[in-house]
Amino acid sequence: MRASRFYTILRLAALAVFSLLLFPQGVVLAANDDPTAHKLREIQGRIRTVTREIEKAQGQRGQIEAQLRRSEQSIGAAEDALRLTRLRLTQQQTRLSTLMSRAGRQQARLKHQINALSTQVISAYKAGQQPRLQLLLNQEDPAKISRMLAYYDYLNRARLQEIASAKHNLAGLIQTQRALKTETRALDATLAQQRSHQAELTRAEQQRRLALTQLNQTISDKQARLSSLKQDAKRLQDIVDSIGRAVAHSASINTLNHTPFDRLRGRLPWPVSGSIAASFGQARDGSDGVLRWQGTFIKTHRGAPIHAVDAGRVVFADWLRGYGLLLIIDHGKGFMTLYGHDQAIYRPVGSWVRAGEVVASVGDSGGARSSGVYFAIRRDGRPLNPEHWCSGRP
Repeated sequence: MRASRFYTILRLAALAVFSLLLFPQGVVLAANDDPTAHKLREIQGRIRTVTREIEKAQGQRGQIEAQLRRSEQSIGAAEDALRLTRLRLTQQQTRLSTLMSRAGRQQARLKHQINALSTQVISAYKAGQQPRLQLLLNQEDPAKISRMLAYYDYLNRARLQEIASAKHNLAGLIQTQRALKTETRALDATLAQQRSHQAELTRAEQQRRLALTQLNQTISDKQARLSSLKQDAKRLQDIVDSIGRAVAHSASINTLNHTPFDRLRGRLPWPVSGSIAASFGQARDGSDGVLRWQGTFIKTHRGAPIHAVDAGRVVFADWLRGYGLLLIIDHGKGFMTLYGHDQAIYRPVGSWVRAGEVVASVGDSGGARSSGVYFAIRRDGRPLNPEHWCSGRP
């Protein structure tokens, strides 16, 4: 019976291993086969192609914009890598601290055992080299002799146990010290990686400043700037409309025990803390009142975390002229939120995000005059005033 059960378990285990070998990435494959995510990636790919074609057609100005795009994308990638390295560094430092505490406890325990053993050895030495023979020669009461012999046997067994425990603790201490050395080397490697990412970030920043200066020189003419702003706004609208069509029939996180977005009017949090530098409906600088803000620009310090105002799915995460690194989240039922001029984007297209999750960091990409986030809300492509939807002030 036992043999039969053993072979049954063995066959089940073999079947499980075989299944893992056949389908090692079942969950990932399912995510990659998501038709909506595939459509979104296609849209993003087409936008990149169109962006490069426009840059080629614009001659010198297009080349400068391409340089700005590349440098800001490099900044985003380097900043994200630096963020992940810092997280790994914090985890390694925590493990190192834990190992050091453990080593300290093991050393203290070992020292106590060594001291106890030393005391026992000295006491045994003082009692004589052959305690059993001395007891017999003293010709004391047999019952007393028996009790003394049992006592000495107990002490010897206790001493042997103490020695075995000390050996075990010594082996543990040696193992902990080895782990400490390994973790220290890993920490040094992470620190070197952090310095490398920081250097990449600095180089990309320098390239960006140069490209931005050159770009501003090419569009100093007011009419050229107005034309550029119109093109940027139209391109963003086209993207929102394309994404809206792609996700129109897809499943939404709002159907899964979540308050629908349209019921959150006036209760949404702001994505960052800061001050409103440009309000919804306000005239855009350089447009002579022709163009108006279709979102809110919140001025705040660079590198500050940008939070998703509600749960949803990332439907766009790329660089767009006029908006820099731009993240768009779909919240279902035609609602989307936009987060522009980011320094780095942390979540890829197709990923689900929770309300309040950090999805990007504040920057000034795309030619923003100061660091902050362009925050917009759209319903079926139509702009909504964020100040009517968010609670209080940022």
